[in-house]
Amino acid sequence: MFYLSLAITIAFMIVHISTNYIKFLDRKPKDRLMSFVSGGSIAYVFLHLVPELTHYQEVAEDAQLPLWLESLDYSTYLLTLLGIAFFYGINQLNEKSKAKNEREENLSQPSRFVFALEIFGFALYNVLIGYLLTDLSGERISDYLIYFVVFSFHFIANNRVLHLTHEDLYTNIGRWVLAISVLLGWLLYHVTETNELTIAFFSAFLTGGIILNILDDELPAEKNSSYPSFIAGLIFITVLLQIIL
Repeated sequence: MFYLSLAITIAFMIVHISTNYIKFLDRKPKDRLMSFVSGGSIAYVFLHLVPELTHYQEVAEDAQLPLWLESLDYSTYLLTLLGIAFFYGINQLNEKSKAKNEREENLSQPSRFVFALEIFGFALYNVLIGYLLTDLSGERISDYLIYFVVFSFHFIANNRVLHLTHEDLYTNIGRWVLAISVLLGWLLYHVTETNELTIAFFSAFLTGGIILNILDDELPAEKNSSYPSFIAGLIFITVLLQIIL
């Protein structure tokens, strides 16, 4: 599956680079699309990633950990909470910086420092997605395809928010950093030694980040969201997972 995983990594890079040029994201039906995407993403997280946390916790309990880690109950779940807290903190800094600039300088964008911090956070996020591609996808082509579909929609949703927030900074710098970070994660997986514990901890942290970003970025505002589209996306991914997994 080496070449398949490489092909999907390159496809993810293309998604990052080309999201700005997907014109239908600027049209009215985008809210129905975003609702569909968020429903599918949530189904994937809670039917595939979250159930894996039980396995990852068992891996952590069987591993030789430092004493301070062994004394913690549910260490992988704590890492999931850390992932949620980490990305929530970045989102809060982003919102506060944007509000400050609007109030004091009549600018609609956050500061460059916050932009750099947010891109760093999502670059880390993408490194983990690239790194975990092979382990989270399994050993079948169908598993890789659903991984690609779910995370491509997820990337498009996140990229759209980043572009609307940071505009030219994201277009000129951010999207290229995110594209390269996926490849970097894939390369790290293939050139370094990995083990079940590393996969468990990285996956737990990533799961928390995905949950936060879905709820924060992918669900459209209540007045613009489409509940039928949300349910359709949820059912679509649920059925696919039931067939494939």
